[in-house]
Amino acid sequence: MDYAELKKLMKNQKEEMTSLERAKAYNEGQEVDYIPFILHSPDFAMANIFGYTVTEYNKDFETKIKVIEMMRNRFGIDNLPIGLGLRTLGASVGSRLYFPENGIDYVENHILKDYKDMDSLKDIDPKKDKGLLSILETAKRLKDKFPDMNITTRAAGPITTAVAIRPIEMVLKDTRKNPEKLHELLEFCTRNTLRWFEVFKEEIGSVGTSFSDPVTCMNVISKPQFDEFSLPYIKKLIEGTEKIMGKKPGSHICGKTNKIWNDLADAGLSFFSVDNCEDLEEIKVVVGDRMQIAGNVPPVDVMLYGTIDDVIKSCIDCIEKCADNPKGFILATGCQLPIGTPEANVDAFIYAARKYGRGAKIGQMPKGMEEVKKN
Repeated sequence: MDYAELKKLMKNQKEEMTSLERAKAYNEGQEVDYIPFILHSPDFAMANIFGYTVTEYNKDFETKIKVIEMMRNRFGIDNLPIGLGLRTLGASVGSRLYFPENGIDYVENHILKDYKDMDSLKDIDPKKDKGLLSILETAKRLKDKFPDMNITTRAAGPITTAVAIRPIEMVLKDTRKNPEKLHELLEFCTRNTLRWFEVFKEEIGSVGTSFSDPVTCMNVISKPQFDEFSLPYIKKLIEGTEKIMGKKPGSHICGKTNKIWNDLADAGLSFFSVDNCEDLEEIKVVVGDRMQIAGNVPPVDVMLYGTIDDVIKSCIDCIEKCADNPKGFILATGCQLPIGTPEANVDAFIYAARKYGRGAKIGQMPKGMEEVKKN
């Protein structure tokens, strides 16, 4: 299918709900116009689609407003996730980040290379820290500008936050050589993430939350390391977030996670976004009766480099495997939407959600999938 044909087909698709209305009705067990979807962290990719660099989007509030308005008007995206990136807390306690003009930030210099300096790490004060205060002020301004949009906040998981403070090779070595100090660092990370959620609630209100935790995947740490150095702090983060916001957070973890699915479900996640390296049908069988699942169209191979037909086929595969999940399903990319993703592929994703996810209801295959059976 070429782009002109796709646009013609999309003109005949009508939205009956906003994404917020759709998610609410779906989670209440009602049938909705089509299955809820998420393009993970689409801001930077969308900025590029609309002609802006990442730096322009991040630093200029008027540019941010323009991109958000275009995302809503062009693609129907009315979610506003505002929060901490994977390395934001690290920067707030002294790690130095580098920000490419049109790319993802990374740690240029970690603040904690020697545990002798642990006492110099101070708990964050989001109302005084320049970087965190800027995020809070942006959230307030966006809430005023877009009162009908769904604001959420997010953070990094505890061990992922730790590697923004201390180099990852040192953290991994600490699991064997210096476990007590690593536990101290992980307590610090968890406590300060919860502090962010507390202040966000004070300033913005009770909102949905999530955390990304790529370092906790089985490609980086082992199951025994997860059990000792990640799971206890994930549990504290989930419990603390529920106390603060009145609802449990969701999570996305890049990489292999099948060995920890049961642990994550038992910990009480509201939803789990699974990487495209895992199989949706498998996770549905293992934990689908305990948590909602989101996934998992490949962001690079399909969204960035694939054709329109590749995107549609991948969406159909995901819906077919997991849309009847007992606790519900969200069609999503397997990770962050890459910078450089073609506009046509974003449209193809939304087209597939509307067409093949039509008439979605928790625990049932959408009515739109009947067309696949006919073909």
